[in-house]
Amino acid sequence: MSAFGHTPDGRPVSLYTLSSDTLTVQITDYGARILTVCGHGRDFICGPKTPEALMADTCYCGAICGRVANRIAKGQFSLDGVRHQLAVNNGPNHLHGGLEGFSHKLWTVQEADDEKLILTYTSPDGEENYPGRVEIVATYRLDGSTLSLTMEAYTDTPTIVNLTNHAYWNLAGDGTIDNHTLEVRATAYTPVDSTNIPLGSVLPVEGTPFDLRHPALLGERNSAQYPETAHGFDHNYALASEDAMQVAAVLICPAVHRKLVVATDAPGMQVYTGEYLPAPRAGIALEAQGYPNAVNVPHFPSVILRPGSTARRTIAWTIA
Repeated sequence: MSAFGHTPDGRPVSLYTLSSDTLTVQITDYGARILTVCGHGRDFICGPKTPEALMADTCYCGAICGRVANRIAKGQFSLDGVRHQLAVNNGPNHLHGGLEGFSHKLWTVQEADDEKLILTYTSPDGEENYPGRVEIVATYRLDGSTLSLTMEAYTDTPTIVNLTNHAYWNLAGDGTIDNHTLEVRATAYTPVDSTNIPLGSVLPVEGTPFDLRHPALLGERNSAQYPETAHGFDHNYALASEDAMQVAAVLICPAVHRKLVVATDAPGMQVYTGEYLPAPRAGIALEAQGYPNAVNVPHFPSVILRPGSTARRTIAWTIA
């Protein structure tokens, strides 16, 4: 553990290092963020590397996002007959937990060694206008070339929870992701409106620019040749199954002969090609999570959490 600056209100921020024979990972207790994943002479994570840059970040770089990651239409939802209004912080919608989501909280470290880091955060009842007190336990583990994250949430009152990690990846270590290929093992996606809220349908990717079942060059797919994706991806993919670990995405940079394999038990994966990063397209976020706006679409996988139940999600990243 080492000191890593201070939060805007003056509390000390710390940096923790996990090490294996192939990778070195740095994680901070501010937002439970992954700052670096280094190996083979490169840092594969795009994002802030200094305390000043970390505090100024507005792109959720490397962070755990919640209480509900992604978007909720107009910040509104009903639960057990009670209407809730959340902050609107992304156009007309609520995004990644609101004005100050989990990504901007100082987490408590419960356990730390060379291979494991366990962090916790307690979200009080009414935080960001969400109902219920929620306890979060996040466990990072490094095993050889695989970094994994398991997130668990518990509540005392019915509420909604959808957690993810928002790391941006660039396997070359610099430049853009245009020379990367991406494969997403999903046969369907959720089309969106002009504010990136799903329309409610789950459509086949076949015959569309969103078909990533075979590796596609990102620089080509994000070009005028494909008008629907020319300005980048920011779309949710419906993965094949829920609650069982599966390979969801494979990112490859042929120029440096590196591959990232992402496995998860989440029902969806948001693919975001980083158009709004300070350096556009400097990294890609592969956010394993529930569907956007799921609380308002009954046929989407539920994000409702009730007392006595656990919201559990695991993501594993393997560098080869």
